[in-house]
Amino acid sequence: MTEDELRDYMEEWRDFGYLFIRARWTMDGARTLTEAARRFRDRAETLEQLARAGFELDQPAGNGFAIAVRPGEASPMGLVEEEPKTVG
Repeated sequence: MTEDELRDYMEEWRDFGYLFIRARWTMDGARTLTEAARRFRDRAETLEQLARAGFELDQPAGNGFAIAVRPGEASPMGLVEEEPKTVG
């Protein structure tokens, strides 16, 4: 995963407080088993880098989808949305 790709994931987390990970179609379009395997390895590398960046699955993945969060950290946008509104 490139720094730009990681930045995109971090922006999604900042905006929504979680990452929606889609793995169901990882090998779609692969024309050979070798190409399919490469796509799975690339996806695995991305997931490992997200884990190193502090992300964890919120619950077990199901049906090819997962939600990743950063335990103990609230997204900056989530904090802004939760700020009490003052009337004045």
